Amino acid sequence: MRIAELITATLANFGVERIFSVPGESFLGLLDALHDEARIDLVTCRHEGSAGLAAVADAKLSGKTGVAAVSRGPGLFNASIALHVAEQEAIPLILLVGQVDLPNLDRGAVQEVDTRVSLNRVIKGSYRIAHPATAAEVLRKAFALATSGTPGAVIIELPEDALEYEAAQAAPFPAAVAADTLAEPAIDTFVSLLEGCERPLLLVGGQNRSDDFRHALARFAGKFGLPVVAANKQQDQFPNRHPNWAGQLGFFPSREHTALLGEADLIVALGTRLGDLSTLGFSYPRQAPPRQKLVHVHPDAAVLGARFETDLAVAADAGAFVRRMLDTAYTRALSSGWSSQISHARETLHYWRGESAPTADVLGHTVHACSRFLSDDGIVTTDSGNFASWVHRIYRLEPTNRLLGSACGAMGSGVPAALAAALRFPGRQVTAFCGDGGFLMNGNELATAVERDLDIKIVVSNNRSYGTIRTHQQRAYPGRVSGTDLHNPDFRALANAFGAQGLLVAHAHEAAAIVEQAYRHQGPVLIEVKCDPDYTVARSIEA
Repeated sequence: MRIAELITATLANFGVERIFSVPGESFLGLLDALHDEARIDLVTCRHEGSAGLAAVADAKLSGKTGVAAVSRGPGLFNASIALHVAEQEAIPLILLVGQVDLPNLDRGAVQEVDTRVSLNRVIKGSYRIAHPATAAEVLRKAFALATSGTPGAVIIELPEDALEYEAAQAAPFPAAVAADTLAEPAIDTFVSLLEGCERPLLLVGGQNRSDDFRHALARFAGKFGLPVVAANKQQDQFPNRHPNWAGQLGFFPSREHTALLGEADLIVALGTRLGDLSTLGFSYPRQAPPRQKLVHVHPDAAVLGARFETDLAVAADAGAFVRRMLDTAYTRALSSGWSSQISHARETLHYWRGESAPTADVLGHTVHACSRFLSDDGIVTTDSGNFASWVHRIYRLEPTNRLLGSACGAMGSGVPAALAAALRFPGRQVTAFCGDGGFLMNGNELATAVERDLDIKIVVSNNRSYGTIRTHQQRAYPGRVSGTDLHNPDFRALANAFGAQGLLVAHAHEAAAIVEQAYRHQGPVLIEVKCDPDYTVARSIEA
């Protein structure tokens, strides 16, 4: 067995079912080994950025480590956006990078990059497989590092000649996972803090995305009378029609949600590092008098107490904490006054008039029509841009749905995430919402979707603009649009050229019929929606 076969067997042993890749001559040995590894599906992408973002989305869906393989130099840096997203969103990711042969390392060979130096701020670590005696150990260490503490990205460099060496060991299997333990004093302290508060608020992040956790979280919120807000792009973590649902904290939180965070006297943070978005610019939990009390649950002890004074810090998986608390006898009800405020925030967030929305809001009518076709287990992906505000407002997601969005705002993720979702769950409905700018970054993966005959629906908001930047620009420099206008192709014709079905919504009255046509079609469909770049959700609601 060559080291190349050792790598593929190890990946399969560690539960890797799919690798997203753009092939390179620097890892031909690995590609050859994958030819005979039936347990792994090799997905050939059209850009390394797409491959990396698809691997990140696959990790979110599977709960396992995502894997992508790229060549050194240009391939690595094209894929580096996925490394950034994995770091920002705490996603376990292994990036296999073909490297120059061992005799020419550190000699400035063509496309040579020292990943440990170049990317050390966005990766957890970088390893190199350079010797048969340590190859298995390197693989085991890389997986352990990617998944431990706060998950993130790890690079494994593969010198092209080392892949052909004879392996010295058998392919390793994962080590046993240490069980979470929650001591009784932590449980008692949590109950005591709840008893001493009137307006608690539960903030849930994306550290645990499992179906079991989501169902347990709903019971947990009901048992302890906790209203729930979700961190950015985590709207699917809690049922959106539940009386305890307060909404999602996105890039532009509403006045109602700012008030909720400001008036809470206890914040329970589950599975979040408490970054700037989920704390409204590190303003909450408030540290100045009157200080808001904080319970922080996260598996990485280094995160706890790092930014905020913490009354109870629990180094544990969010799911383990919730399950342990559900075993206690203590219960409390949501106070009526606080409940009324929660209800107001929820309905403000999801307020929509459906078909009676203004006809000028073509995108709003289209998103509303799509939401009516959402299946019980449907998957929704969003790229980054103003268009996503319609999706978050109109869609009411349940824990059986999945939402895949770029919490850190990276553009170009919508189509690769849909690709990963359709491959991971071939029987489930997948809908991707993209802006024209984001689609033209990685929308070329529509070719991969056609090749694989994936049943995905892609909605492209064509407002001929980098809309979010234009909005900021208009606010800062009114009437001075500069550099944000776009000249776009005919997206409908482009989809047809790829071999997908292309459709166009140019007027609000067309939306319902065209969306129905799209969902009746089996296979990839792109719906282009002609939009006004200055038309916003707020303007639509006001009208």
